[in-house]
Amino acid sequence: MLTTLDHFMYAGTSLDDMATGFTALTGIVPEQGGRHPTLGTHNCLVGAGSSTYLELIAPDPASDVRSPMRDGMEALPRPQLHRFIMRCASADFPALAEAYRRSGIEAPVHDLERLTQDGQILRWRLMIPEANSYGLFAPLFIDWLDTPHPTGRLTPDATVLACEAGHPQADRLALLWRDLGVEIPLRAADAPYMHVRLGTPRGEVAMTSGFL
Repeated sequence: MLTTLDHFMYAGTSLDDMATGFTALTGIVPEQGGRHPTLGTHNCLVGAGSSTYLELIAPDPASDVRSPMRDGMEALPRPQLHRFIMRCASADFPALAEAYRRSGIEAPVHDLERLTQDGQILRWRLMIPEANSYGLFAPLFIDWLDTPHPTGRLTPDATVLACEAGHPQADRLALLWRDLGVEIPLRAADAPYMHVRLGTPRGEVAMTSGFL
């Protein structure tokens, strides 16, 4: 089983407000993404000069579709790191599901799609863990199938310099991450956190999670 870090999901209640705030902070204008018809969300993307990128995502006001993903975003008090997504092959999903199951977490796989601005439909498979005590720290897993990876068309405006996480149950979480192939540095902390440091035209910027 081979898994790698695919992208970070930065979420909030308004995509326009997030994009404006991100530009003010970094000097980078996020690129248009599209809509997720089955989740009721929409997004824009930021290239990071590698196979890892940043996704800004929020509830889609043009959609009345409800999903746990959308509900979670609507409850956020401020924009924040909301999830991280690992890349895998579909053949890895059973082993990943078993690793989650050993931690008492069910993680079904969904067939999803995104409608781009030019009307193209992109399809992929995404493992989304059900509600659990780890929240952000229980990663999603994606198989892009035949869809070209987003970094192939994104301008590399930013650079991912580092990522770090902390958790009060770091020892237990580290065992789960080992089984899932997650290699983000993890340390014991008095409260859960994750931050990603980006190199941007306006210097080094930290994208942070909320307290969970």
